[in-house]
Amino acid sequence: MIDLILFVNKRKGQAAMMDSLFFLTIIVTLCVMLFKFSATYGDRIDLATSNLYFKEYSNSVLRTVFYSEIPLDFSLDINSAKEIDYLMIAVKEDFFSDGKIGNSDINDLQLIPGDIAKFNLYHTIKATMHPMPNYDYVFYLHNDSDLKFSFFLIKITNFEQQGAIQQGYRVQYTMNSEEPYGYYLCNPFEYADVRNLVSQANKVTSSSTPLRFYVGATEKQLTATFAIWPATTAIQDANLTTSAMSCEKISDEVV
Repeated sequence: MIDLILFVNKRKGQAAMMDSLFFLTIIVTLCVMLFKFSATYGDRIDLATSNLYFKEYSNSVLRTVFYSEIPLDFSLDINSAKEIDYLMIAVKEDFFSDGKIGNSDINDLQLIPGDIAKFNLYHTIKATMHPMPNYDYVFYLHNDSDLKFSFFLIKITNFEQQGAIQQGYRVQYTMNSEEPYGYYLCNPFEYADVRNLVSQANKVTSSSTPLRFYVGATEKQLTATFAIWPATTAIQDANLTTSAMSCEKISDEVV
């Protein structure tokens, strides 16, 4: 009888110990998962907040382009202009006659009356992005009906290498003091060339919206897209002067 009682108590003790070990394993696992979650929580919140901020900024750039008012003569002074209208309305009116924005080539900008809408479009985007000099961007109007670009502006930051390249050391770059930024109008061959170019940057945030344009009585579907990313050495002059991108630097005369 005594042996039976001792045997039962021993089995109960083993069961209690196994339950304790299982419980301890669960607690340790939960603690490890909680620690891992809490250790990265701040970084994930910071990333989400940053993404939301730049998404809202890119949306705001498009809204600014659509609703900014411009003079309809070439005085370029909104206070003395005889007529003013929304920038995008002026762009659509310019597009209406010949399916082009401006009289000059797509990758050129001149101080001529026919380039009023194009001139104001360029300067509106440039002024809107002035508070963020450490970021590069691209704005374009893609003609989805003809699979061509009607307007394409890209801003890059010019970097120069510091010292000679030494094995085992990271190459150092600084902003070019004489010409820190470059603004280009381009005529990309196809959309894939633009995607390949922008994919070289990190943390790209973009916004786009469809627009309805007309050439006479013919409706054209265009998409306005704005993308922004931190300035990088990956996208420089050599990337833009290829035949696929066909970019021309905007002259200082119209800057």
